Amino acid sequence: MIKHYIAIIWCLAFWGGLITGKSVLAGEWNDKPVMCEMKDIALKAIRDKGEILLISGVQSTKVRSGGGLAQYPVHLPLQIYVNLETKTYTIIEDHPTYESVCIISYGDDFSSILLDTM
Repeated sequence: MIKHYIAIIWCLAFWGGLITGKSVLAGEWNDKPVMCEMKDIALKAIRDKGEILLISGVQSTKVRSGGGLAQYPVHLPLQIYVNLETKTYTIIEDHPTYESVCIISYGDDFSSILLDTM
């Protein structure tokens, strides 16, 4: 009996996606407000909090274009700064062509399994 309900749900999800052009089982892009600032000003504020660069990488992320979100993601440097004494942190993405950074997240009580084992 449960197999029939599951089959019905999957059929409805398929037809709903086919009719609307969107999958009802897929995630969706949301707008999350981020603060952006000129790179030198933002990095000075991070240094003033005593945070040091702990982790860096290159992220694939969606950005805005003239008509909304760009079709393809761009690859931007991502950096995580941490004050190991006060446990504050800041996560930024770097936009080198604009000489600016956007603060993705900041907060308190940073912890890391890697740091805890050292």
